[in-house]
Parts: sequence; structure tokens; C-alpha cells
Amino acid sequence: MGSTSISLKRSDDLLPQVESILPLLFQRVLAVLPDAECHHIGATAIPGAVTKGDIDILVRMSPVRFKASSRILGVHFEVKQAKNWTSSFASFGDDVSYGIQTGIQLVARDSESDFLVYLRDYLIEHPEALEAYNRIKIANAPLGPDCYWKEKDKFFTRLLTPWNKANGFSL
Repeated sequence: MGSTSISLKRSDDLLPQVESILPLLFQRVLAVLPDAECHHIGATAIPGAVTKGDIDILVRMSPVRFKASSRILGVHFEVKQAKNWTSSFASFGDDVSYGIQTGIQLVARDSESDFLVYLRDYLIEHPEALEAYNRIKIANAPLGPDCYWKEKDKFFTRLLTPWNKANGFSL
């Protein structure tokens, strides 16, 4: 285990902190995007999950408001992972205001990028899938971020195959 190792925690251990931050984060987003739909996603939204210890939220917007919403969030939050942005997905965050890293995933509603609530709910409803996801994270965290993300992406690609087919998106 080198310095590139990712430290993991149990989501349940962060619950009090998450519950105190979420309303503030939602309020901050809704103050600048009052027509947004906000959801708690990511591992801290899933009982029994392991997490890096950050809080992720999903901001769903109508496709016609996506670009403008992206510009607005870019003024109020730090732009994150710009290389992963698409015409229906953008990410932002705040690593200092809440004492815990926060991620904000903006998606165009009903687009090919609008699958994060599905993933959260699937992992909550399928304990065997959550167990497999936790094993993947635990096994790959010591290997560093590149391996960790690559293996998580492979896992999610498998989980999303039925969702993509059901929603008419190409794989």
C-alpha cells in the first residue's frame, strides 16, 4: 500500500455528518437553480456501502436548461472532471465549505446520462450487488485511483446494460 492508496470508510459511520450537510448543499443548489431536482446519490446514500468519504448529489435539469445550468453551477462550485463532460453530463464540487468533499453531478433529465438514481436504488434493493460492489472497491482501493475507477466503471457498465436497453440507449 503506497501513498496512492484510497482510504475507505463505511457509509453508515458518516450518516450524522451526511444528514447535517445534505440540506445545506441542496439549499445552495436550489438557491441558484430553483427548478432543479436534487437527489442524494453515491455510496453515502447506500446503507452498508463503503465510501471514500465524500458526498455526491445528482442535479437533474430539463435538457433545454442543461447548458445554462452548467454555467450557473460553474460560477458557484468548482468544476470537476471536465474531461468527462458531455452534452448531458457535467460535474462540480466543493472540497472546503462542508468539512467533507462534495460532488455535484448535473444531468439532463431522461438523457443517457440520467442513470445515477437507478444505480443507487439498484444497489439498495440488491444486497448481493452491493456486496460485490464493496468487494471491488475494497480490493482495488490499495492499488490507487486509476485501478479503483477502472474496476468500478466495469462493474457499473454491467449493471447499466439492462437500463440502457430499457431506455433505448446504445451500449
